[in-house]
Amino acid sequence: MNAFIKSVPRDVVVVEGAEAEPYLHGQISQDVNDMTVGESRLSFLLEPRGKIESLFRITRSGDQQYVLDTEFGHGELLLSSLARFKLRSKVEFVGSRWQMISILGQADASQANNFELVAASSWPGIGYSDLLGESPSLDLPECSSEDYERLRLSEGLPVIGSEVAVGDVPNETDLLDLAVSFDKGCYRGQELVERIDARSGGRRLIRRVQSESALGSGDALEFDGEIVGEVLTSTSSGPYVGFARLRADVEVVDGPDGEPVNVSSIHQVAV
Repeated sequence: MNAFIKSVPRDVVVVEGAEAEPYLHGQISQDVNDMTVGESRLSFLLEPRGKIESLFRITRSGDQQYVLDTEFGHGELLLSSLARFKLRSKVEFVGSRWQMISILGQADASQANNFELVAASSWPGIGYSDLLGESPSLDLPECSSEDYERLRLSEGLPVIGSEVAVGDVPNETDLLDLAVSFDKGCYRGQELVERIDARSGGRRLIRRVQSESALGSGDALEFDGEIVGEVLTSTSSGPYVGFARLRADVEVVDGPDGEPVNVSSIHQVAV
């Protein structure tokens, strides 16, 4: 595809200090202590009981500095939750509202101006990157909001404030493989994640869905005459693609008009 950009506001928390690494490693679900400078990872921040407070990307921007970016409107909770257990730790938090330019396709990021950080996209199987800063710019055509949303629903991931809500159980997002380390030591909310992961079956997960017939938010999805889930988000025109919360063992379900809806893991891009 030709290269395009999409510019959106993004909430950012900069974390820095001599103890930034161990502090973050003990708070968030992702490994931090083996990150190299410039590396980005997806992560949850959980309340002590294990429910989601934030879903964000963490990028190591320096030896003692990390940039955490999340959806517009969700930075305040991320900042306050991170700082909650600071006590005497040698770490500081600064919240900001930056702009993010997503580079969609192959383009030379070195031609951009006024950016603080280049972060790899968390989207599965996609080599996109994002420029973050107060006013980054790159001379490429702008992707429309409708086209960008279709791209996200086809190739991207669910986001907090849309398909993922504060208070959700992380195990029901289907993002554990991307956002949780099962090899690290203790972190806030770990017990619930580990306990649910040790069980099998019975839970609904966020899945990618595709259909030739219209899908709308809240539409029920059925399998063998039983409601097994509902649509969370969908494109407004066909072919329809979106995210749904569904019983984990179904591959084809009936949509609201009885037409088939194909189901796949969010780790698989739509074709």
